[in-house]
Amino acid sequence: MSAAPDFAALTARHQRLQQYLQADPDNLGLLADAAAAAFDARHLDECDALIARYARHAAPTPSLRNLAGLSAMSASRFDEAETQFASLLTEFDDPQLRFNHAYAVAMQARYEQALQGLDETVLEQVAEAIRLKMLCLYHLGRLDEVVELGERYAQHPQAGEQVRGLLATALFDADEFERAQHYAALAPDSVGGLTVLGLLALHEDDTATARRRFALALEADPASGRAQLGEGLACLAEHDFAAAAPRLDRAATLLRSHAGSWLSAGWAYLMAGQPAQARERFERSLQTDRGFAEATGALAVVDAFEGHDEQARHRAEVALRLDPNCLSATYARSLLLARGGREQEGAALYQQMLQRPLGEDGPSIAQLIARRASHGARD
Repeated sequence: MSAAPDFAALTARHQRLQQYLQADPDNLGLLADAAAAAFDARHLDECDALIARYARHAAPTPSLRNLAGLSAMSASRFDEAETQFASLLTEFDDPQLRFNHAYAVAMQARYEQALQGLDETVLEQVAEAIRLKMLCLYHLGRLDEVVELGERYAQHPQAGEQVRGLLATALFDADEFERAQHYAALAPDSVGGLTVLGLLALHEDDTATARRRFALALEADPASGRAQLGEGLACLAEHDFAAAAPRLDRAATLLRSHAGSWLSAGWAYLMAGQPAQARERFERSLQTDRGFAEATGALAVVDAFEGHDEQARHRAEVALRLDPNCLSATYARSLLLARGGREQEGAALYQQMLQRPLGEDGPSIAQLIARRASHGARD
């Protein structure tokens, strides 16, 4: 493992070169060195400005053009980074350069195109390329290929920890929990490994362990949508709906296209007695995946709670046509039957609902609605 950068030394070098430039502002060598020092010290705007100053005197060298691409990539300007690296690739064939280009492309969600630049040469010479290729395959839903690649490089001396964490994630999504546990345990310091260990603990109803794992994962990467989702689901399992709702909102925002996160957030708001907020999240879930039966069924539940019985019946029927085992539609029907004086039939449907899980990663519906149901009984 490479040593952590000495930011004090990098900052001192950056400041020293700034002083030299004040005395000799048009020195091209100094401008190039100062731009690199600014980048290393994480002063990206200054790095860009120094490269622009250089360009006013002479055409930037390949090294400076590469630095411009790295600076753009570090600032999440991936389209600019792609342009810089693509231009360099017309002149040079370098594995690190191909990786940088593939990374910029992948960060724009063009995963198939990114894969084209991640051949065996790049994988062998750039350790980070292994994880990037796995991520691209993962986003494309090619889990078998993720697992194959992950197992091949699971013991890689530089990339192994991150590879094992992502391998555990793919195996978890493929419902291979025992193998997921194995690889996650071998990657206890990776975000992927910690998150999978947390989700597995959640499956065993060990919410205390799950929350510790998710907290460690979020400490390492606060932008991990999957870890944020896990933490929110743990709060749901504990019936802490007030804590669950904002966490699941953040998870849904981070994961963007994950309909299940918006669905879970909606349930948190609904169980907290906020049907209007729940409806908004269920609608977002349905917008993300128009064929998601649970989202349609959840909207039927909100309709039923708000007394819109005809709309609730219609939505429940649609959801059950999409998925005969749709949990939320079953809940909506039980509410409607109970309110319509058919309490015994409604109670039977209600009991069916209690036995099923909400989503792939969530707690049972019984855990989610127990408090709400008890409130209804008292009312």
